Amino acid sequence: MYHRIINKLDAELFSEELQEKKVDRIVIERIRELAGMLDDRYGVCRGSADMGGYILFFHDSRDYGKCVPHILQFYHMDRELFEYSERINGDSVSGVEWWEELYLLSAEDALVLIHPKGDTQEKKAGKGWEEK
Repeated sequence: MYHRIINKLDAELFSEELQEKKVDRIVIERIRELAGMLDDRYGVCRGSADMGGYILFFHDSRDYGKCVPHILQFYHMDRELFEYSERINGDSVSGVEWWEELYLLSAEDALVLIHPKGDTQEKKAGKGWEEK
C-alpha cells in the first residue's frame, strides 16, 4: 500500500509514523520539503484533485511494483516518462535505498513517488508495516 501526502500537515503527521518505523531521517525531511514546496506554490487547502499534485510514499518495493502500473495507467502515463528518478542520499541508518521519482501530470500538477528499491531493501523496509 501507499500513503498519500498532500500538504505540510499530512507530512508532519505521517513523519511521526515514519520515525517510529525507523525510516531514514533524510527521507522524512525530503517528504516535508516536497510538501512545503507544494503548499508554498499551490496553497495548503488543496484537495487530492486540485492543482499542485501530491506525494505517494510506498512502504516497500513489492507494493511499489504492484501499485505503480495501476497509478500510471490511471493518469495515462508511461513508466519511463518521469522527469527525474534519483536516489535520496544521506545517512542510511536502516540500510534501505530510497528513491524519488517525479512525474508531471500537467503544467501545474505533479506526482512524486518515494519508494525503497531492491529485494534486500524490501525486507527491511517492509518490517513493521503490517496492516492493523
